[in-house]
This record gives sequence, structure tokens and C-alpha cells, in this order.
Amino acid sequence: MPAVRQSSRKGFTLIVDDSGHRKSGDSTPGVGRQYIGEIGKTDNGIVLLTTHLYDGVRSLPLDAALDQHASSLEHGKEDVNFVKKPDLALQLIEQCLARV
Repeated sequence: MPAVRQSSRKGFTLIVDDSGHRKSGDSTPGVGRQYIGEIGKTDNGIVLLTTHLYDGVRSLPLDAALDQHASSLEHGKEDVNFVKKPDLALQLIEQCLARV
């Protein structure tokens, strides 16, 4: 089998990803009824947003944040800890940019 040699391209791409996982019960922070891509439907679960740097060959994980679903918070969407997923993604991007 011939050896495959990969070289990274110049520059990086910042990737923001959300991953949902089914969870039963409600004792884990952030659990709520939401779309879970892993199973392709709405169910009780948890969603985590992550950022990664990608150079064309490798991915380097940077940050992670729990998406607190409104139904998991005492005051729902009015709770001080509620942040919409796009706003949470922007916070993660700003964290990355602050390192530059």
C-alpha cells in the first residue's frame, strides 16, 4: 500500500458545530425537548456547541458551551441564563477571536 502524504493548506477555517444527544430524565442541566440530529427528530436531549480550527487536514477542538434549552430553565425564555443558540455560537466565535 503506498504511503499517502498530506500537507496542510495555509490558513485555518473556524467551525462551529452543535451536537445533540438523547437524554432521559431532567436531572442533567440543559436537558429539554429539542431537535436531536443524532436521531433525526425532536426528543428529550441535550445540545452542546463546539468550535474547532480546521487546516484542511486536521481539526483542533477549541471551546465548548452547553445550550441551555428554555424548558430546562426555571423561568424559561425569560430566565437570565437563557441564550439563543445563534447568540451562544457568536459568543464562542468572539472567544476564539479574542485569542488572536
